[in-house]
Amino acid sequence: MKLSERIGRLWPGGEEPTKEVGERRGRAFPRREEWEERDDRPRRPGRFFTVLKALVLLALMGATAYLMLERNSYEEITWYPFALGAFVTVVVTLFVRGYYEDVPVAGWALVACLAVLVGVKALSMTWSLSQAETIVEVVRSSMYVAVFLLALASLSSEKQVAPMMDIAALIVVAVAGYGIFQKIYPLDYPVSSLDGVRMDSTVGYANTAAAVIAMGFSLLLARLNASLGILFRSFSAAVLLAFLVAAYLTVSRGGIFALVLALALVLVLTVSRLQMLANLALVLLPFGWLFLRMQELPGLLGTGVPDERRVADGLAFRDDLIIALIAAFALQAVYSFFHNRYELEPFGRRVLGLGAAGLAALAALGALVFALVRYGGPGGIISTLLDDPTNEQNLTGRLTSLSIGFRADYWAVAWDYWLDNFLTGSGAGTFSIVWLRYRDVNTGVQQVHNLYLEQGVETGIFAFLALLAFAVGILIYVGRATFLAEDRRRMLLAGLFGALVVYLVSSAIEWHWYLPPSTVFFFILAAIAVKYGAMDEAGGLLSRPHDDALDGESTEDLEERLARSPNGPSPGR
Repeated sequence: MKLSERIGRLWPGGEEPTKEVGERRGRAFPRREEWEERDDRPRRPGRFFTVLKALVLLALMGATAYLMLERNSYEEITWYPFALGAFVTVVVTLFVRGYYEDVPVAGWALVACLAVLVGVKALSMTWSLSQAETIVEVVRSSMYVAVFLLALASLSSEKQVAPMMDIAALIVVAVAGYGIFQKIYPLDYPVSSLDGVRMDSTVGYANTAAAVIAMGFSLLLARLNASLGILFRSFSAAVLLAFLVAAYLTVSRGGIFALVLALALVLVLTVSRLQMLANLALVLLPFGWLFLRMQELPGLLGTGVPDERRVADGLAFRDDLIIALIAAFALQAVYSFFHNRYELEPFGRRVLGLGAAGLAALAALGALVFALVRYGGPGGIISTLLDDPTNEQNLTGRLTSLSIGFRADYWAVAWDYWLDNFLTGSGAGTFSIVWLRYRDVNTGVQQVHNLYLEQGVETGIFAFLALLAFAVGILIYVGRATFLAEDRRRMLLAGLFGALVVYLVSSAIEWHWYLPPSTVFFFILAAIAVKYGAMDEAGGLLSRPHDDALDGESTEDLEERLARSPNGPSPGR
């Protein structure tokens, strides 16, 4: 049956949906000939496309989960198959009509920035200090572009956003859970970090593990805030507590700082700030108790502790952790029960908001006074903060230190070399060679520990500008989309925005880019955030007319949509 005949069946009175009939009934329908000529106009993907895209997105998430849980995923032999699969999928989907049709303009602009970055890296093979290292870096960066593009095209509905965030959070649950097991059962799950103490989980690097956990925290907090289900909220609160514990066990100052900054920005951008503060407080209460208990267990973060003591402290930590998780679950369950049944008046919200701000100010003032008294004034505080954290017998002391270790030396060598080779750099992936030639200290390193500076020293100003344009562009775009959104949609966008902030900010002092699981995870979330930000409240792209979808709809779908429309068929039809 032709579309015009289907429209005629749905139209009240059985008349043809011509312009004259439409004007007489207060509608604006085109003539029948115009409906029949719509075959050459773009169509919204049907059920086949929806299923295909969903499978591709799930495959990306599944492969990311495998990489995240594979302890040797930083080695090329492990992630090369994933890269090959991403490249093949991009090539195959290019032949699927309309697969990339709904990628928003902002998405294409960001893909262009990454394409320039990869192009410059590939071009650097002509002057690289090591072509082998450059080829590896080009393949790695190309994989990230392919993942970003595939995820951009594969998200086809706003209904997929929350489930994808849940799947991402479950991946982080596995990472955090393995890390916590490293402390509970230290002999069965050994730590592979350089100091042998800081939790590195399956990622293999404590600071990157902290960044992944912080990204998951932002996602799950947004999901908790947007949900009304008591069981889901209670379970999420317990998981958030586990994330905090795991982040603390990494003793990563960069990851924890990025998380705090991201949460501050999420609070600014989201709605229901008072509820989010309440949810955070209900997690921080049992965490505070558990934190105090952990200080009595030197086997968790102490250096040079005998295995017998580490095992005993790990079991004691397990018992305390179970109590804290149950407490977080119960507190959130009670809060959710009353939250779903009662609503505060505006006056009560203002009072509680002012009270929370006052308590935060008092806590900050109290902490400052305590520090001044304990360390003997501002000079003592600064001296303590600048102490070398490696001198601590208990690595908890790292969290109060501002020392950046050898990073200052890495950055100095990288900056000097970039100034001398401003346009070209040394070639993608070759900073280790630059470091060996110009280092002032007797230590080896592979990366600059600053993603942005690394692009400059290795591939020059154009690659640096391309990556910077991507980072700034995606934050501005997703941040603006979050600010303009409303209700649940705004909460979810805020959680995604917080995850992006964690990765991009912590990358200024770390080398997450060269650990593929964390960066693939970031690019999938980045693509979801951009695509979701480009959708309107009805789930369609802002740049795409909704009437383009009529040709692909069944009679039942079209009748249902017209019935919901304010100008649709009357209830009596």
